[in-house]
Amino acid sequence: MQNNTKQEILEKIAQAKTIQIAGHTNPDGDAIGACLAFGLALEKAGKDVTVLLEHYAPKYDVIPGKHLVKEAAAKADLFLALDCGDEGRLGAAADWFHQADVTINIDHHSSNTYYGQYNYVEGASSSTSEIVYGFLEGNYPVDKDMAAGLYAGLIYDTGGFRHSSTSPNTMRVAGALMETGIPFTDIYNRFFDSRSFSEMKIMGQALENAKLYFDGKVVCATITSAEIAACNGTNKELDAIINYLKGVQGAEVACFLYEKTETEVKASFRGADGRDVCALAQKFGGGGHVKAAGCTIAAPIDKAKEMVLAEIEKML
Repeated sequence: MQNNTKQEILEKIAQAKTIQIAGHTNPDGDAIGACLAFGLALEKAGKDVTVLLEHYAPKYDVIPGKHLVKEAAAKADLFLALDCGDEGRLGAAADWFHQADVTINIDHHSSNTYYGQYNYVEGASSSTSEIVYGFLEGNYPVDKDMAAGLYAGLIYDTGGFRHSSTSPNTMRVAGALMETGIPFTDIYNRFFDSRSFSEMKIMGQALENAKLYFDGKVVCATITSAEIAACNGTNKELDAIINYLKGVQGAEVACFLYEKTETEVKASFRGADGRDVCALAQKFGGGGHVKAAGCTIAAPIDKAKEMVLAEIEKML
């Protein structure tokens, strides 16, 4: 559970000719931004780059570099895992991770298991995109497209610079990225002020399903696959729901559960000061940050909710 130096990791990257990059399953703004920005930098440096990411929502198309997302054809000299707390969250990309000659894990989740041959984890960092900028700065020229991806990752994981993980360095990095001429207002609006009609309908259904528990200390919402389908949407349109739940006055823990299959449920947690939701997620094999975490539960959605509430009751 010890970091390698940036220089050690940069040397391994420099030596590699073929590089595969992947983020966590169901990738979000930070995972996509970090993977594509780093990929663009390495492609510009002459590397053969493949980015392995699951299909993601159209709103993330504002992040440049999607041409790098493709199927892997053969094992790589080096596999770069970004914004992924453990090997299991790589999903199908884990097969290529195991085949690569060198594996590197760069992340900001405090629950990271240090699963790479080389590891660099900064649990206090706002985002993996902020860490990636630290690797690129002074080593690889950061152009407008790379900056747009990293800025997208920054604002996604900081909630538009509102979360407590936002540091003076976060703002310094944001300023440097803005100086490249990125359309920062467009990126912000796409993430926080723009949504499809189906996404709006899904959010309305989830909020309608929300209930308070334990004298209002916990707010929990669920949504089933059938309810998502009735809104003509997909489970790629659920990102914003947990952030609405966490804003309920008096709630110390917010949780959102959605049905992936009849026996598999994805859970997201948010906690107020003093509530460690990472520890909660770890009870179910997940992880994340003290105030923001998640997991996947192998159970029907009603049973999964019952299990989560039982653990929250112990926590309270």
